[in-house]
Amino acid sequence: MGAPLPDLRPLVGGTFRHPRQVLHTAYFDSLDGRLRSRGLTLRHRTTEGDGHGVWTLKTPVDAGRSLVRNEFTWPGDRGDVPQDAEGILRGVLRRETLRQLVELETVRERLSLRDDQDTTLAELDDDLVTVSGGQRDGLHFRQVELELQSEEWSSRRVVHRLEAAGFVAGSSPKLALAMPQASEGPGDPLLDRKSTLAELVRMCLRDGFDRLVDQDWRLRIAAPDFDPRDIHQARVATRRLRSDLKSLGGVLDPVWKGHMRSDLKWLGSALGEVRDLDVLRKNLKGIPSELDRTLEEQRDAASRRLTLVLEDDRYLDVLDRLHAASDRVPLAGGDAAELARGRARDAIPMIVGANWRKLRRQVRKARRHPSPERLHKVRIKAKELRYSSEFATPFVEGPARRLAKAARRLQDELGEHHDAVAAGDWLRVLAYEDHGTRLPGDVAFQAGGLAADTRRRQAHFEAVWERSWRQLRKPKRIHWLR
Repeated sequence: MGAPLPDLRPLVGGTFRHPRQVLHTAYFDSLDGRLRSRGLTLRHRTTEGDGHGVWTLKTPVDAGRSLVRNEFTWPGDRGDVPQDAEGILRGVLRRETLRQLVELETVRERLSLRDDQDTTLAELDDDLVTVSGGQRDGLHFRQVELELQSEEWSSRRVVHRLEAAGFVAGSSPKLALAMPQASEGPGDPLLDRKSTLAELVRMCLRDGFDRLVDQDWRLRIAAPDFDPRDIHQARVATRRLRSDLKSLGGVLDPVWKGHMRSDLKWLGSALGEVRDLDVLRKNLKGIPSELDRTLEEQRDAASRRLTLVLEDDRYLDVLDRLHAASDRVPLAGGDAAELARGRARDAIPMIVGANWRKLRRQVRKARRHPSPERLHKVRIKAKELRYSSEFATPFVEGPARRLAKAARRLQDELGEHHDAVAAGDWLRVLAYEDHGTRLPGDVAFQAGGLAADTRRRQAHFEAVWERSWRQLRKPKRIHWLR
């Protein structure tokens, strides 16, 4: 296996050398690399002499979720992909099939590093790898990998000793060395001031598709006990896509756009039902246990409905059509096609300006006839203005960024107002459910206190939102609009 590893015994309490292992690892993916493009790895591994195989699915580690499992294993033969693995990957693969792309034979020498109490501090693997299949068939490489077993132990001295001997204790995936990275699509376009409007549309479609698919496997792993963060991100993705399609829809095929916006509304409604209940729970702190159980039952029911949506072929069709559109944008003909071929920076002030005027009209209506419904419409238009200002930043830069920030502030304040209204409505409905049957006295008293708190929050945001509006409409933020 080449040069021997340096003697590490003086740096730890002792070492133990394990028997040599020969591992056969097959990696699976679609031909266009859909798993790898999402940071996912599916492999099947057997150990020579063992006879049993193990499937492993590795997912990216999300920042802030150190306790979330990112490796899943199932026993089984190489010819039978576990149904659970296929289920998790269904939204990523859709109609594509898994294929074995490459196999690695690894001859492993493992060394355990132990302290004076014979507790394992780390495992040092010295691997000699041979690649079979793929573009790098026949490649040989050596990899030394240090895997810590103790969070309290510092590996600095061991790493320095290895580096001094000419070894790099890396953790690069072997698959990355065995075969080049593939991509399921054309990749994100690099937008600049010369980019066309069609290129901007493609970027928005690709970004929305990526956001949805990157949440899809996370939702499927947790289903039906969805993580509120994943629900929120998936819902935001659908809303942003619908908004972008509305703002940029003038250059898109009207039939394609209409069907896509309708399908995204259907998906967003299922996600929104769960998300709204998560927001309710967040805003109704200190809720009586009787009401908390009701809220939990409603979320469970909404989660089951969302699970059915994720398994629906209609949803997979949405992803497939978005994927195809991000490669070849379904543009309209005539004057719209000419506009799409023009520079985005020339059209952007008009597109964002249209959203600005829609917001201004809703604000005027809300001032004349203030109501929760009117303010909610203002919030929706502020969101559309924000999203269009954000996709304008590669072309307008500072002014668009400032407008997006101000629109988000207004959107957030009116969002808090809407959440307070929704919480109050939920409490009032429960107070008289079952044909007027009232809640028990102590529960009703606590619910009344919570309802009063929602009214105070509602009144607060009704009083402050216009201040954010005045900041948003300042000339330094809107002077570039047409």
